[in-house]
Formats: sequence, structure tokens, C-alpha cells
Amino acid sequence: MAGINITSVNRQVKDISQEIYAAKLQRDEVQSKSVNKDESSGLQNAVADKLSDKSNINTAFSDTAATLSISALGAEELEKVRDSWNNHPVSALYEKDIPVSKNAEGVYKIGGASFNDEELSAARDLITGVGSQLKNGYLSYRDYAKMEVAQKVVDNRAYEGFNDDQAKAISKAMKDYNNNLNRTQERMLANKKTKTNDDPESGKYFGIEVHVPSEVRKSTNEYASTDIATNKELIDKIRDSIKSLDINDKDAVNKYKSVYEDIMRAVYTAQYPFQRNSDLDDILSKDINEILKLSGRV
Repeated sequence: MAGINITSVNRQVKDISQEIYAAKLQRDEVQSKSVNKDESSGLQNAVADKLSDKSNINTAFSDTAATLSISALGAEELEKVRDSWNNHPVSALYEKDIPVSKNAEGVYKIGGASFNDEELSAARDLITGVGSQLKNGYLSYRDYAKMEVAQKVVDNRAYEGFNDDQAKAISKAMKDYNNNLNRTQERMLANKKTKTNDDPESGKYFGIEVHVPSEVRKSTNEYASTDIATNKELIDKIRDSIKSLDINDKDAVNKYKSVYEDIMRAVYTAQYPFQRNSDLDDILSKDINEILKLSGRV
């Protein structure tokens, strides 16, 4: 594992939690006693001697010693150390109600990137502004397309207006935001009484029917068909078609309209078998306008 550069010994000693430091010091002391002084690894022996000396923490955590010792941490320990450095998860970039605190350097450490007050506010506005245009509920094929466009829009703006580390954290946060939309749907369905749509045509694409309470039921059917997208292969196909789209190219965006129509016409024909072609055209047009509205190309 590559060493982690430590520029300020005193600050990092304070940042590392006491439990981790104490446990590690004890382990290093045991290791130092077993080091063969006659081996060629003289630097390792010197570091081990320093780490076994509890009387001088600052000496024990000299730049070289600290770099090597932290490099020796296991993945779980290292993650705890990183957490102790006040590194907030990327969800802090879209969950505005959750407070975040600055680290010792006076910045917000989120997803491995540093943000000042202005940058944090701008990043949050970007993600929540785009995210507010996405559906938080049952997800149709159109919604999955919009989620992918939202990801591209956020990525483009992030890399244009932020540094690389910040842009990576923002991109990851948008992906996390989209994944949360899927989890929201899962929770909603877990609390609903559902059944499989066994229609040989529409069931291929809309495989879930939801129970309708008798007090709001408008027909004798206990279950109603939904526009919940259930064909995973089709979802992937739609999302991939967006991933390959350059949303900054107006001509490419215009051509995408026919791509989406080709994918979804058969789907809507199965869902609405008695609709006229003109009605299906209207449905497809509405979809495309909603999807591309996010890109600013409609």
C-alpha cells in the first residue's frame, strides 16, 4: 500500500482517535521486539524503535515514522482514521438538513474533497436543483432516462465549476442520490400489497400490479396496473443510450429522440394496446420533452 503523506505531525496525532492510536501503539511495540536487528531493513528497525518509545509521541510520529506506520494499517483501521479526520460522506452534498462541521484546516471534508462555505453551497444547489426534477416514488422507464441525464448534467457542471477532487465527490453524490430513488421505491413497494402482472404482453415490461383499497377503487379489480419499470434489461438499455449521448451536442440530442422512440414504442403499445398511434406519439413526445428538458436542449 502506498504511504499516506503527513504534513503536520501534531495535527495528525490529534486527529487520530485515542482508541486507534493506543491499540496501534501496543501492536507496534510487540512488532518492534520481534524485529531482527541484523536484517538489512535498518529504516524499519529505526521506526520500530521510535514507535516503542511511549515517552515522546511527537518523535514517534515523525514524518517518516507516521507515513510508514499508517501505511501498515488495515483497511478497516484506515477507514476509522479517515473518519476521525472529519471526512463526511457524499450524502452531505445533498442532505442539507444534516449538519456538517469543518475540520482543523477550516474546510468541509466531504467524500475526500475539501469545500469552503461558498463551494459547499454551490455543490448542494447543483445536486438538489437537478435532483428536484426527478421523481421520488414509483419509477417508470422515463424516470430512469431522466436519472441518467441528471447524472450527465451534474458531471458536466461539476467538472466545469469545481476542481477535480470536488467534481469526483459531486459526481458520486449524484449517483448516490439516484440510488436513493431506487431504495425509496423499494421501501414503498415493501409496504404495499402487490401481485405479478401476468399479462403476456404488458407483463414483460410492467410486471407489478398494486392493490387498490376498496374506498378508492373505481372498478371491480382489486389490483391496478402501474407504469413501474420492471424489465431490468430494458432499463439498462435506456440508461446506456443516455450514457453514450453528448448532451452538449444539439444535433446528437435531436437524433436521440428517434432512438428513444424506437426503444419505447413497443413498450407503450404493450401497455396501451387499444390506443391510436397518434396517442402513442403524444406519450413518446411528452417523455422526450421531460427527459431532455434536464439537459437544456428542448
